[in-house]
Amino acid sequence: MTTAPVTRFSTSGTTGAPVGWLRTEVQLVAETELLARLLDADPAVRVDAVFTHAPPAHLYGHLTGVRLPEVLGVPVRQVPQTAAFDVGAARHPLLVLLPASFAVLERSSHAFAHCSRVTMVFSSAAIPEAAGAVRAALGPRARLVELFGSTETGLVATREHGGSPEWTLAPDVRFADALLAAGEGRLTVSSPRLAAREGEPPPGEHRLDDLVRVTGPATFRWEGRDGRLLKVNGRRLDVDRLLSELAGAAPGHVLRCRPERDDVRGEWFTVTVEPTETAAAGAGVPATLAAAVEALPAWQRPRALIPVARNS
Repeated sequence: MTTAPVTRFSTSGTTGAPVGWLRTEVQLVAETELLARLLDADPAVRVDAVFTHAPPAHLYGHLTGVRLPEVLGVPVRQVPQTAAFDVGAARHPLLVLLPASFAVLERSSHAFAHCSRVTMVFSSAAIPEAAGAVRAALGPRARLVELFGSTETGLVATREHGGSPEWTLAPDVRFADALLAAGEGRLTVSSPRLAAREGEPPPGEHRLDDLVRVTGPATFRWEGRDGRLLKVNGRRLDVDRLLSELAGAAPGHVLRCRPERDDVRGEWFTVTVEPTETAAAGAGVPATLAAAVEALPAWQRPRALIPVARNS
């Protein structure tokens, strides 16, 4: 296991205990430099301030909201996630976004009238449909850069919103040989920036939950996720684990998840509630289940509990 200086980051939220991942200072510096080259590429319109909705405790928020401003030598302001960006006199702001940020930007695009360039960065494979409306409202001065990665891998790939639907690997990332040979499957990569799990040596490669189709030596299309992992406003939610925990509050019923896109959360879901033969006729959604859902953290609650007829 590495003895270099390390920083611990936890996965961005699941229904289980957070998992700690260790990143060395060398890895953090390398990734920040990658982001600086990507997000501040035009010398004619250099980023002059950073405004972020992303929590700095997680890797994405730390890199873009703590490390990157230091490298660029610009001020940074942490903005509450439901609040509009007040960019003041900044003419070339960089906005660090979460899924819910786009709903905020739709209502406040007028605040950027004096800006000649608005650079936005977003980190998740599934971007809300409102992103297109935000870009249209801001016009040609808007640039929206999408990042693909995880706490475990750091930055894996990038693309420009409104351009090619394909993702391009970061310069120091490579597909695993088995994925290249198969042409599709779970995204598996190697990189000098892979994090080490606490108590374990750094891995040679990492397999994500994302399903991809390889389109070139360093490009792919995202096809969805393997298993039942959702990202609700950027936070990971293991739906199978959540349903397992809720099942105890709904004896005699089968719970199923229906994933859905959502313009505020990026991804969301409903839960269907189907009675088995042991359930009371016409009971609908058990009150114990409704109470258990209400007790969940807000980001883990389904959009709705939908009763369905047996075997429907």
